[in-house]
Amino acid sequence: MDVSDELAEILVNCFMCDVDTEQEKKLHEDNYIKKKLKQFLSKKDFDKYDQLKEQIWKDAWREFDKVASNKNT
Repeated sequence: MDVSDELAEILVNCFMCDVDTEQEKKLHEDNYIKKKLKQFLSKKDFDKYDQLKEQIWKDAWREFDKVASNKNT
């Protein structure tokens, strides 16, 4: 598993509960994402992921979107 897949799995585990709820719109807010990820992970682990390149984050969110859209089908 590469780091993008690992991050995608974390995003799914952390944010799937927000899909199809009022909270879903907050998934576009950096502050909400950072706060929730820090709570889900330790601050040390969050800092490790926060340092990753933007492309890795984009790939992880793209995978999250696939999983979230499959939830609704």
